[in-house]
Amino acid sequence: MITVRGRVVRGERVGRKLGFPTANIKFPSSSRPPRGVWKVLVKGTTVGERIGACNVGVRPTLGGVRLVVEVHIPGFRGNLYGRTLTLNFVSKIRAERRFPSLSALKAQIRKDVATLNG
Repeated sequence: MITVRGRVVRGERVGRKLGFPTANIKFPSSSRPPRGVWKVLVKGTTVGERIGACNVGVRPTLGGVRLVVEVHIPGFRGNLYGRTLTLNFVSKIRAERRFPSLSALKAQIRKDVATLNG
């Protein structure tokens, strides 16, 4: 199982605007997380152990160019900035891709999160 550990840093808050807030993980350059959208097990002192949806990629719909690791933890409410999280990659949901609009991206994220319970 692939594991990434890193500190939560401030992002652009796009996930929050879409209704799916994410924790953006600053990971060591020696880590090479697998690209795509993943079901992950998130571990940390603030969150305990929870299932999340993690995107590893450049966020092409938003015109991104820098690799980011961001995880949505369904049902979690709280401040994770500065905390360390460990992500265990469980299974790949899909490859990262560009969507024609933010509403199309939001609809796909909703489907991605729905797969977490299965």
